[in-house]
Amino acid sequence: MLNLFWYIGLAGIGVASSIYAVLNKRTVCKTSTLLVLYLFTAGVAWIGEFTVLGLFNAYLYKTGVFADIWEGNLLGHLILNTTLYPAAAVIMAAYSFRYGWISFISIFFTSIEYLFVKLRIYEQHWWRYYMTAVIVFVILVISNKVFKKMNEGCSGLVRAIIFYFPAMVIIHIPAPILLLLGKQQYRLSFVSSLVKDFYLSSIIIIFSFHVIECLLAVIFACILKKWYWKSLSFIISIVVQSVFAQMGILTLHNGWRLIYTLFFYEISIMIFFLLEKYTVKPDLSAKVS
Repeated sequence: MLNLFWYIGLAGIGVASSIYAVLNKRTVCKTSTLLVLYLFTAGVAWIGEFTVLGLFNAYLYKTGVFADIWEGNLLGHLILNTTLYPAAAVIMAAYSFRYGWISFISIFFTSIEYLFVKLRIYEQHWWRYYMTAVIVFVILVISNKVFKKMNEGCSGLVRAIIFYFPAMVIIHIPAPILLLLGKQQYRLSFVSSLVKDFYLSSIIIIFSFHVIECLLAVIFACILKKWYWKSLSFIISIVVQSVFAQMGILTLHNGWRLIYTLFFYEISIMIFFLLEKYTVKPDLSAKVS
């Protein structure tokens, strides 16, 4: 459990710092826009980690909570990638920090990684420290440019691209949480035969589906816009999850019922649509100092 303390402590510092930045700059930067930026950066981090960790086993999170390696990886991913990268992006945007500060944060993140390796609560496989520095720098530069674009006003395809990443966080997040709680999992024989771990195979299956589902959701919300198009997202989610359950791809445990899963998924879709509707208006004209 001491390992987990380090993860939670680092995440807490990140979240507290971003909250302070939002409150301190609330008269300059619109809070809702910073929220979208936070979720955008978290979405970028999630997709990146799904690739380098989930598909290519780049490193190992040693949270010290679960015996299963990939269960621990999933927990470490949720704690750090939902807090550190987005918190840094919010701070950079709120204070209009430029490349010098971005470089400093990149070095700081790399130093934290080095500390975690020395504490033996994190392990590199083929991943190297310079990769972390480069990735952090690139993500923060992209986030800064996206924030400027949001403040200039965005619509259509640009808006859809920006909101795709918050959609991935909001719509996907029930899946890993329910998996860690032992309520449900996804199984496909050919995926399981390749990865040999039901936590990893479950995430690969549902994450891949959500990549497509979120693409449709942002098209419905940002491009087609009509309510009847948006309603298709709810229908698709219900139908697909029901089919998954009927085919045995989605299995439920410990008294969990399909209706509970559907409830959380439909609520997450609704939250995304509300976020898209009431934030980052195309006519947004707030200036960032």
